[in-house]
Amino acid sequence: MTSASICHAVCLADSFRQEPLRKHFKTKQFKQSVFKADHLYLKHPGWGEAIIYLYGCAVFWGVERKEINQLIRTLKTISVDPYLEQVDEVYNIAKGEETAIIESDIILEGDDIEAKVAISYALAQAVKLKHYEDILTDTMPDLLTLPSDLAKNGRIRISKKNALKKTGEIFLVRAQINLHSDLLDTPEYFWERSEREEQMYHLVTHEMELGKRVRKLNHRLDIMQSTYDLLRTHIEHQDSLLLERTITILIALEIVFTIIQYVRPIHTL
Repeated sequence: MTSASICHAVCLADSFRQEPLRKHFKTKQFKQSVFKADHLYLKHPGWGEAIIYLYGCAVFWGVERKEINQLIRTLKTISVDPYLEQVDEVYNIAKGEETAIIESDIILEGDDIEAKVAISYALAQAVKLKHYEDILTDTMPDLLTLPSDLAKNGRIRISKKNALKKTGEIFLVRAQINLHSDLLDTPEYFWERSEREEQMYHLVTHEMELGKRVRKLNHRLDIMQSTYDLLRTHIEHQDSLLLERTITILIALEIVFTIIQYVRPIHTL
């Protein structure tokens, strides 16, 4: 399989810095470049095409792996919060009578730039969504043990420090996903494009079941929110117990000191 018949979609970071991105790629090497509100289109006669989205994703059409790695290294230097592990999806490109995506094969009618951009939007959203899914996959197992622990033992055997760390993890995941939730909707780019391009975009999102995956993601987030509420209640309960114990100790000390002050005059007599 040659590079010309391969499409790579990658998710690298939370976002790319817009001005450094423009300055770097506005060179003679990338003379064929088009800047839009949320993406940069590049075409190089030597290696193919790339669509770089400001929200940390890029899609490469017919680009050699060596060139992709070089571009990824460059993009990481101008990215905000680069990910330790990038999400990388690879698709085979084939020519056909009708544009479609079947499993890992992308069927194209021709070499239309607008069609590639429309498809790339869906592919970029897919790898961004995959990044969020991976975060939840890594976070969920530890969190789900907490309700089980409560059911078996009647209490959560976790320290306040660890409970606070878990609530921080949940809050961070929700914040990341909510921050980019609009990326999983139909992009504004298609508002000024033909109906055919938007249909092409929806065709790919449907084939990749993005809507179903988003609903599943939201369901998992709801479970995480419930766990977060459980941990918060646990922390508040621990704080309440600590406060009660502190008050009890202070009252006990006050009684002891009162008794001592009362006993001392009797001994002096």
